[in-house]
Amino acid sequence: MKQLCARLLVIAVLGTLLASAGCVLNGTDVVITDAVCVDIDEVQTTGTFSTFVVTDQFKEAFEKKLKENGNSTVDVKSIHMVSATFKTTMVRPHDWNVTANIDIARQDTPGGAYDDGPAPLVSFSDQALTDLRGSPTDATLHADGVALVDRALASLVSGQDPRLVLIVNNESVTPTPSTADPMAFKVKACVTFQAVVNGSN
Repeated sequence: MKQLCARLLVIAVLGTLLASAGCVLNGTDVVITDAVCVDIDEVQTTGTFSTFVVTDQFKEAFEKKLKENGNSTVDVKSIHMVSATFKTTMVRPHDWNVTANIDIARQDTPGGAYDDGPAPLVSFSDQALTDLRGSPTDATLHADGVALVDRALASLVSGQDPRLVLIVNNESVTPTPSTADPMAFKVKACVTFQAVVNGSN
């Protein structure tokens, strides 16, 4: 939806894990739920644009969260992406309807070839930005994109340091932005994942 944004965010720390919630399974296993969020801040004068943003702080943030719970990556039994939400925090000077496709890819070497993907993650069709205000809106995710994120999370647990690239391809905006009527908006995008860890610690 950033494409929806254009320079797709300066990834305002998409490695910051927020609000962790845990529940006990089978007496010892614990499910930890966390979210990584990024702020998309865009100003565009055209309805067709592409952009991308890199998230490269997953490892540091995840290991910190595990440590806070008395665990390390060796205690992780499984980890999966469970949802993604988008919330508009600013739209001006009026509403905009956006049609965009957001892909995700893994690119561990900056500027290098993709290690995995791109794969489609979410699509927006004639989406009014003001309708994304209020409570975060759950997005309908594409299975290929979720699977790519899951593979990256699995490699994270195995000791690798995956970098994920969010690629936004904005197809159209109604009404069409212009120099005289630029589209400006901010959207907070969050990805939620769950990890099952050995809670005996």
